[in-house]
Amino acid sequence: MGAFKPDQAAIESLVHADFVQADMHERASRVVAVAQGNAPVESGHYRDSIHAEDGPGGSVLIVADVPYAAVVELGTRDASHPAHHTIANALDAARD
Repeated sequence: MGAFKPDQAAIESLVHADFVQADMHERASRVVAVAQGNAPVESGHYRDSIHAEDGPGGSVLIVADVPYAAVVELGTRDASHPAHHTIANALDAARD
């Protein structure tokens, strides 16, 4: 009996299958909803900038594209700008 050899090309192509893409976009929508619901709001621009978009290789990215998004997500050394981890926490919440 021979050793199992997975078909790497077939495995890599699965991400492009319609059912996989549909599932990834549905999960991304849940992450966006949680992130927007938990985002800190001053003007609402950060919250409203959170969205999903197609990424490289069939991936789906969760993006906040205001110029200061990294400061909101990761904070700074200045205690007046703490990290909120809005998207990271939303990704954790959507694991189910």
